[in-house]
Amino acid sequence: MKPLRLIVLIVSILFLCLSQRYCLAQDKSKLQFVKPDPGDFKTPANPIIDTSVGAVILSDYGAIHFVGNKNGWFSYVYQQHTRIQILNKKAFDLAKVVLSLFARDNDAETAENIVAVTYNLDNGIVSEVRLDKKDIFESRKNRDYIEKKFTLPAVREGSIIEYSYEKTSSHYYYLPSWEFQSEYPCLYSECEVEIPQSLFYVVVRQGIHAFDVDKGSEGHASYQLVEKDRNSLVNHEETLYVNATTTKHRWVMKNIPPLRDESYLSTPRNYLDQISFQLSKIYNGSEYRDYTNTWAKATEELLNREDFGQPLADDNDWLNDLLGKITAGISKPLDQAKAIYYYVQEHFTCTDHYYPSIKTNLRDMLKKNSGTVGDINLLLAAMLRQKGFEADPVLLSTREFGLNLVKYPILNRLNYVIVKLPLGGVVYYLDAAHPELGFGQLAGNCYNGHARIISNKDSGSVWFEADSLREKRTTMVILSNGANGLEGTYQATLGPLESYNLRQRVRDIGEKEYFKRIQTSYGEDLEIGHTNLDSLDKKEEPAAVRYSFVLKQGSGTSMLYLNPFFGEVQRENPFKAADRKYPVEMPYTTDNTYMLNLEIPEGYDVEELPKSARVALNGDEGSFEYLIARQDDFIQLRCRIKLNKAYFPAEDYANLRDFYAFVVKKENEQIILKKK
Repeated sequence: MKPLRLIVLIVSILFLCLSQRYCLAQDKSKLQFVKPDPGDFKTPANPIIDTSVGAVILSDYGAIHFVGNKNGWFSYVYQQHTRIQILNKKAFDLAKVVLSLFARDNDAETAENIVAVTYNLDNGIVSEVRLDKKDIFESRKNRDYIEKKFTLPAVREGSIIEYSYEKTSSHYYYLPSWEFQSEYPCLYSECEVEIPQSLFYVVVRQGIHAFDVDKGSEGHASYQLVEKDRNSLVNHEETLYVNATTTKHRWVMKNIPPLRDESYLSTPRNYLDQISFQLSKIYNGSEYRDYTNTWAKATEELLNREDFGQPLADDNDWLNDLLGKITAGISKPLDQAKAIYYYVQEHFTCTDHYYPSIKTNLRDMLKKNSGTVGDINLLLAAMLRQKGFEADPVLLSTREFGLNLVKYPILNRLNYVIVKLPLGGVVYYLDAAHPELGFGQLAGNCYNGHARIISNKDSGSVWFEADSLREKRTTMVILSNGANGLEGTYQATLGPLESYNLRQRVRDIGEKEYFKRIQTSYGEDLEIGHTNLDSLDKKEEPAAVRYSFVLKQGSGTSMLYLNPFFGEVQRENPFKAADRKYPVEMPYTTDNTYMLNLEIPEGYDVEELPKSARVALNGDEGSFEYLIARQDDFIQLRCRIKLNKAYFPAEDYANLRDFYAFVVKKENEQIILKKK
């Protein structure tokens, strides 16, 4: 893992306990609805507020406490109270609140005490409109979840909206995370927790801004737990009263700027100021029980889960007939593994790329020819194992989902699974959920740092870093005099990830549309023809783009201005901002070489050529080379841009910005030809 990547990830274990006289009771004002004064409608003068974003969060307060439940244990109660000023219609969606609730019978979650008010200012008088209970709607999202929805009434530009609700859940494994930061500026954000001594949580703190308050204290609580008497012949319940020491904690942030989605950032959520919780262990009064608090423990649990590791350890003889057909006549182990991989890839469609477990079972998935990424890649692992290979699943978090912790397993951060296959002294990582990937290739979003091999023999960490991706591209353009003026050929040989992206794009829009869009990008000055995509179906080989073209610039003009980068020019600097708080995370390292051989048009001579140049980035971290010269009747150009790393910390931003400014300037310089 990169050295902290400018992201603050602090893991600590809090022994949190809760009193029936919970935190909110200590300051009831945090839950009260107070009608604003007319002066409150004036947007606060604060440097973090950019009115163009549409809203400012005036205050956001959340609290978690616990109560006893009818299962003889604890449920958590999560309360939120939020006040927002709507500056313009861009933020009207903030008036729509959706609460997702688990809805399975005895474990169903509830959302109660929903209160919402809209305040408006008219002629110096503040009016308020309250949400009617009949305007709270409920709908089923899927088999497991329902949604409770409401929209605050009478919202317009300038409104102040305020709402609160209370959610109760027996699913205490993960507590709701608290986000101090969002896409909107926030003046005040607070989170308080108080948890019984019986429950121990790991708290993960993330972000780059400091807390204004970060304080813990101790308290005491009494809980009423209702437990069924299993030894009784009748339906008898026993009420238990439990006294416990509690640990409280309070976090506050003030004047939090909005989170911006900047270019070359894998996901802004990696840098979001937030805290999250995962159960570490419980104490039932006589003994402790560890939960997923080490990778060894997490691996053990995953291997025993019916929706993950257990199907790989089962007797899968039912796969033998299919495997016999797939590998018939193939003797080499590598070729057998490839045959199995491509069979799975070509016969099963991925319906969910963010579900790393088995939704039903492997037999059912085999019949449907579709499934989640977990279904597909765990079936691949099962088939490889049944054929005698040592295949293991690898859990990871994709780039858009956020970073995965190295030292502590937070399983809800892991949204993807691939397969590790050691064979012939080489370790292959396989993903059959994407039909455009070759054997041993992964999509770029899998290169997101730490991943974990889940195995009872070879479990451990593995890193997929964008710095390790070597993306090499070579482009050759040749122009010569023809019957219709300058006629040329274009050929670009792509690296593995660009080849994968090309195959995806052609699958989505078709080859004809792909070249039509290239033609559109050139405009009327250039006409392409004789198009061809090479090695499109050979997934382990680099793809190539080829076409011929005719340059239509008028031969009668006294001056010709030619940009030598046909379709390859870097027109704008991707790093425009003067400064940057976050690192630059490119998808891969770059080694692009562009070569041009241009025959000087008949009747013209060179008036001006750009000058050759070389520049380095931070010593050996990157380089740009621009070499151009005339030789007889030809102009030859060789341009190469190379970045030896994909991750640049924020302190390197200025140098990277200047480097690209130089690249853009050089690549937009023109060759000037003058009529003789």
